[in-house]
Amino acid sequence: MASVTQHYADHLGPIYEWMIGGFDAAAEAARADLRAANIAGSPGRVAVDLGARLGAHAIALAEAGFRVVAIDTCGPLLEELTARTRRGLEITCVHDDLQLLPRYAAGPVDVIACMGDTLTHLASPDAVRRLLQTIAETLAPGGIFLSTFRDYSARPPEGRCRVIPVRQDDDRILTCVVEYHATTITVHDLVHERTAAGWSLRVSSYPKLRLRPSWVRSALRRTGLPVTAETTPQGMVQLTARRPA
Repeated sequence: MASVTQHYADHLGPIYEWMIGGFDAAAEAARADLRAANIAGSPGRVAVDLGARLGAHAIALAEAGFRVVAIDTCGPLLEELTARTRRGLEITCVHDDLQLLPRYAAGPVDVIACMGDTLTHLASPDAVRRLLQTIAETLAPGGIFLSTFRDYSARPPEGRCRVIPVRQDDDRILTCVVEYHATTITVHDLVHERTAAGWSLRVSSYPKLRLRPSWVRSALRRTGLPVTAETTPQGMVQLTARRPA
């Protein structure tokens, strides 16, 4: 089984934009996330995008007027973000571990985003707890933490329900097969691609955490951050926390 970093760098990274249905749609969804959370920038305000990947939220934050630090462990995706960042947007891309946030944004930070299942990619619940504590310490008074993740804590799927069609077109098919364990799941990503010689198959697997939403909310409250939770139209858990002013 590959690490999360290896899986994205070697397997999903090269097809990530295709997998999410194109960058423009992702960027528009990111702008909608900011509007829904009443996040607006102004000169001098700072934001961090943890697990930035192609940078949909980083670009949306920069468009809103923030100086943005985008941190991710997948170098190729950050290179795409750098190439996509147009003149006038202040985005600094950092290829490193999310846990090293204080090294690149010691605070005070006005907005920290951690979107798209990034929390479940961490190594352990303790790592999640430490990151949440760091986020709370980094936020400015009145600062906002916005995060989404999938709830894998429910009853495990069985049989064919473990097989999830993700995306396909005439030349590529991405299928996900999930295998549940006590505290983690193993995600097997199967990529079929049409080549001159016929169809090829690439397979890579990586672990994700089974985080209970109630546990994450409690961990945030223990840091001193009041938090609200809701479910997105895509079925993800969305948490919004604000450091008291």
